[in-house]
Amino acid sequence: MNTTIDTAGNYELALSNAQKGIVSIPCHPGTKVPSVAWKRWQGEAPPTELLREWFRDHRANIAILTQGMVLIDIDDPAFLDLAVRHCGDTPYKVRTPRGGTHLGYRARKGVAVRNQVKVKGHPIDIRTNGGLALIPPSRTGDGEYAWLGDGLRAISELPVARIGWTRERRRRQIKTAVAAEGDPHGLLWRGRKYVDAFDRAVSGESGHRATFVSALKIATFAARDPDLTWQLLLYYNATKCDPEWSERELRHKWEDALKGAK
Repeated sequence: MNTTIDTAGNYELALSNAQKGIVSIPCHPGTKVPSVAWKRWQGEAPPTELLREWFRDHRANIAILTQGMVLIDIDDPAFLDLAVRHCGDTPYKVRTPRGGTHLGYRARKGVAVRNQVKVKGHPIDIRTNGGLALIPPSRTGDGEYAWLGDGLRAISELPVARIGWTRERRRRQIKTAVAAEGDPHGLLWRGRKYVDAFDRAVSGESGHRATFVSALKIATFAARDPDLTWQLLLYYNATKCDPEWSERELRHKWEDALKGAK
């Protein structure tokens, strides 16, 4: 037997979301398809009168813009624990009609996040700025959306997403000075062994600070040999940084480290 979901309060829900700084967008009844042009509202809030017009049809589903958010969309329930383990827990938990889960987080300032599909081949997608997400009490032909957590909170109250694990690590060829790899007396060889013990530098997890601290250690180890410092910093970048710094960014850290080690 079909159960009728009461969506008559979606206008009030949209007003409540607006008070939290979250933009609500109407979708055609029973679908994920927006019923209005919504790109404009990525940068400004729709007025109350427009929200009333949008949600005049009580059958309309309600979605939110994921501006400032990172939404982890897990299709297979078997991967929920994996996502929570890596990203952290959150009060934003929505069960989807097909048994999947949406986990919502706050995007970390200054860290670029892009939409992704099938993270590392898993049934996990990432949605961020420029995305839409249906919230309860929306429903599709497969069933209804339901909160598993406390409901929708202001984005500022959500935990910061930890998404470093989603990045595919690409190793590049390490161009270093010629040195005998098996010579334990060579400074380059010993320097690499020293760097192997350093902490990783992961974007969004104090990666900038970890890289600078490592650069200072390398500059101290290499004493007054800027070339050796650069070679070891390249090695650190290729083996410890996720994602790797560009050569321009790395050179800035190299120069700062040389100054700091004086």
